[in-house]
Amino acid sequence: MGKIDDILMEPEFKQGGFVWKHIENNSPDPLRSVQSAVDRMRELHDIDDREFDLLCQNLLTKLQFLVGRS
Repeated sequence: MGKIDDILMEPEFKQGGFVWKHIENNSPDPLRSVQSAVDRMRELHDIDDREFDLLCQNLLTKLQFLVGRS
């Protein structure tokens, strides 16, 4: 499993979680909610500054797909 899959296992990203709800409710700027959650997890998942933006964008894309399927 990669970082994206690991992060998607965190409560904020699971169905009913903070980020999931933002995407499900079509809240404005869902990327900001992803960035906020990922920023709090930087040490836990060993996330470098240089990978942060791309990682957040990829998480958003994958989560939008998952929310759309639920």
